[in-house]
Amino acid sequence: MRLLVWLGMTMLTLALIACSGQEPSLEERAYSIDKSLICPVCPGETIDQAQVELASQMREIVRERLAAGWSREQILQFFVDRYGERVLAAPPKKGFNLVAWVVPIAVGVGGVLLLAFVVRAMRRAGQTQQDDGPVSEQELEPYLSLVDQELELSRGSAHEPEKDD
Repeated sequence: MRLLVWLGMTMLTLALIACSGQEPSLEERAYSIDKSLICPVCPGETIDQAQVELASQMREIVRERLAAGWSREQILQFFVDRYGERVLAAPPKKGFNLVAWVVPIAVGVGGVLLLAFVVRAMRRAGQTQQDDGPVSEQELEPYLSLVDQELELSRGSAHEPEKDD
């Protein structure tokens, strides 16, 4: 019994340690901001990826501002004021930019619904068709006679001798 209590207390202590949220370091916060800013010189690259001098200077400014106590939002706004909203890696979730966030979700949901309707219709169509078993010889007779006639015609034309002029 003591072993179970000790094991339970140990697991509870480990869970509390794992759940205790440690504040990210200054460098971790800076790196997160670096990944949120597009380099104005290198389109399509965030400043954490870009190797140009401007990206290096921007990374330095991010670290200086964090050390001075600026928040993430203040730093991002600082760069937006200088370079415009195109400096942000993700468009802000407001105004017309909201379309960039809503459309992919709507298309995904619409695709899933369309797929569900198609599968449902296919299942219903499969249930309405019933297998009547094998076809009898009498039902096939008209088709078989047509096939025989076609075969005779093709054999006859293949065996006719060519006429000399």
